[in-house]
Amino acid sequence: MKIVLATCGSLGDVQPMLALSLALQDAGHDVLLAGPPEKAEWAQQLGCPFHPVGTDVTTVIDGMKDAHSIGAIPVFMSFLRQEVLSQFQTFPKIISGADIVIGASLVFGLSSITESMGIHYRYVAFTPQLLPSSFHPFFAFKNQRLPRWCNRATWTIALMLDRLDLTRLVNKERKKLGLPPIKDGWLHILGDNVIVASDKVVYQVPRDVKLGFSQTGYMHLEQPDQENSELEEFLDSGTLPVYAGFGSMPVKDQAANVPMIISAARAAGRRIVISKFWDGPTGFSDSDDIFFIREFPHLKLFPRMAAVIHHGGAGTTASCAISGTPQIIVPHILDQYCWGHQVYRSGLGPKPVWRSRLTSINLSEAIRESTTNDQIKQTAKAVAGKIDRQKSLEMAVQSIESGK
Repeated sequence: MKIVLATCGSLGDVQPMLALSLALQDAGHDVLLAGPPEKAEWAQQLGCPFHPVGTDVTTVIDGMKDAHSIGAIPVFMSFLRQEVLSQFQTFPKIISGADIVIGASLVFGLSSITESMGIHYRYVAFTPQLLPSSFHPFFAFKNQRLPRWCNRATWTIALMLDRLDLTRLVNKERKKLGLPPIKDGWLHILGDNVIVASDKVVYQVPRDVKLGFSQTGYMHLEQPDQENSELEEFLDSGTLPVYAGFGSMPVKDQAANVPMIISAARAAGRRIVISKFWDGPTGFSDSDDIFFIREFPHLKLFPRMAAVIHHGGAGTTASCAISGTPQIIVPHILDQYCWGHQVYRSGLGPKPVWRSRLTSINLSEAIRESTTNDQIKQTAKAVAGKIDRQKSLEMAVQSIESGK
């Protein structure tokens, strides 16, 4: 089959789709991955045909002061609207002749485009929270402890508000394509049979979900080993460190967090590896208890950590889970709050610490709990033993090939 996969977003939105593209290619299919232009060289180095689309979302995010305050919302929504409009212009040529198109993340115009061209369409969700349910709120809501009736109400509220925003925008473009209007833009984006690429042992699709779906497990990308002699020297020179990194969150905010993270680690009596996504100074340098690292594969690093502090992205959560390492989630936006809640419920880490409430004191307490609580450590190891990343990819490929 000729298969086009399309995604829009940061590294966490591209990496699993790249893994799926390579798996489909190995299965004998003609595959093309369309995604953010800054990821083209990376995909091509791994042998995946790639077509750049959209805007470099990393640049947009890094222009924000932070992602968790209300000021980030209009910036993100403006970016999303422009991306959707661009998708209606660019995707028809890219997907022409495809037997099936697989969308993920922010490619919200793709379901209408494939409908107009008569091409089979599937959507990949990296979290079950994207599927309407009374067991979790709509993903823009932070509170994960609402009663079921209230969770259901959040989806109704979101639907009503969206009719004035994204659904309205999509319907304008659908009219140009000669398509009838849609009432629920989100259900239209998800399609009839969602591929839920998350591990059941961490977060299973709730039993009341009415949409058709196939939960395959997270799609990890196998990456080549990297040599880092300085890292090896640091790891060998003392006790297991903890890791801290907030992935695709704004670099200004991440840089500002460094003193607080180091203070929390030292208060908990732990060495720290900090992921540095920016070029400027931090006010600190590598030492006996601090090590800064850049662009190192999580699956190669996390198994060697005592705990991982992260933002709660679906990919980072899955990498921690399969590494058997306790995790401390500091959610900033969207489904990160749900992942923090699910990790806590699954016994893989302490209660999440919201970014808006993050302090050196509560972070140090979370570090102590995750590194000294034997139940958390045992559960993390047990869960890792139940995840088969090769099988997850095979299930995703089989779902696409069979249409189920």
